[in-house]
Amino acid sequence: MMKKLLLFLFLVLPFCLSAQTIKPDQPIQFKIKNAGITVEGTISDWEVDVNFDVKKLTQSNIRGAANPASMDTGIKLRDKHLQGRQYFHTEKFPLINLTSKSFKANGKNAFIGIFELQIRDVRREVEIPFTFMQSGKHRKFKGEFVIDRLDFGLGEKSLVLSDEVKVVMEF
Repeated sequence: MMKKLLLFLFLVLPFCLSAQTIKPDQPIQFKIKNAGITVEGTISDWEVDVNFDVKKLTQSNIRGAANPASMDTGIKLRDKHLQGRQYFHTEKFPLINLTSKSFKANGKNAFIGIFELQIRDVRREVEIPFTFMQSGKHRKFKGEFVIDRLDFGLGEKSLVLSDEVKVVMEF
């Protein structure tokens, strides 16, 4: 029994010590064109687990979860509509999940991550270019990417609502 416990601690403890769960101060930001006007919004309730080492990219990982019920576009009625069945259906799908699959360097302090993004019950791979800065113990990640909302079952084809949504995350 003792050998099993020691093996468990040997395998799990390094991961526990290097992974860090963060509840970011900055909300996730998104933008979409609606009737020619850019609508901006945020998702404020989110967290991310980070185990990232620029010298060990193959062993690094980032996982995040966001609560779309915390969405704010500045218009409560629109927020409620986006949380409904036609879009995020937050009662049935309370989280948006993002899980890294791989990373590669793309210049100084720049990287490209391949992630699996799950919105509703749809999973798709997305490529997210991001920057990583470190100063002492302070680490900062910033990434921007675009998704096609229709790929994730968010609404339906529209003449006035763009299919493309720009997403910005910083933590």
